[in-house]
Amino acid sequence: MQRLLSAYGKCIPLPPFEKLPHPVSSHPDMLMANIEGTLFVHQEYEQGQSLLTSLGVPFSVSHSPVEKEYPKDVRLNCFSLQGCLFANKKAVSGDLLRFAEEKAIKWIPVKQGYAKCATAIAGDAVATADPSIAKATAKEGIPTFFLKPQPIGIEVYDTGFIGGACVSLDDKLLFFGKIEDALQYEELRDFFKQQGVSLISLSGEPLFDYGGAVVYDF
Repeated sequence: MQRLLSAYGKCIPLPPFEKLPHPVSSHPDMLMANIEGTLFVHQEYEQGQSLLTSLGVPFSVSHSPVEKEYPKDVRLNCFSLQGCLFANKKAVSGDLLRFAEEKAIKWIPVKQGYAKCATAIAGDAVATADPSIAKATAKEGIPTFFLKPQPIGIEVYDTGFIGGACVSLDDKLLFFGKIEDALQYEELRDFFKQQGVSLISLSGEPLFDYGGAVVYDF
């Protein structure tokens, strides 16, 4: 998958963070959060910080403690869109909530602690199988496609998330596997087409949750 993604830009795997459970310790959506262009990284994730520094990527630090058990494993698992921050207040880092307040970013509460994992974001639209996220984004006027639960692979756990199985690049939504085999594919394709976004399968394998990606324009 790294080789396939490299056709669209430089793809750099993130080093694992020992504070997180092994299956997701290298998942970008568990390690970093991009809030309105500001990248947040766990304070104790020194390898990740060193990597970003070597690449010349600026970042801010989340000081909330990280542990392997939920909800302390999802401190940065949230997303921002159209001036809103969608996050579970009991789980997300307090640094992100304070940053949102300082920058006049509207905090929108959702029940899902794995908010970023659970949401495919492209353009100014989202697709998710999580009812709390779908309700929240739709209420804010964000084009929202409510998916049926999808069979998405992931290491160790029973099932993965749609957000962790894709990455948005410009006007493309790249999927880690074959999106054509997904439930409601044609509806999903048409929905994103209306937003000017094309769906692209990176392989012919079943969809797999690798934790999405952090995108940065050098």
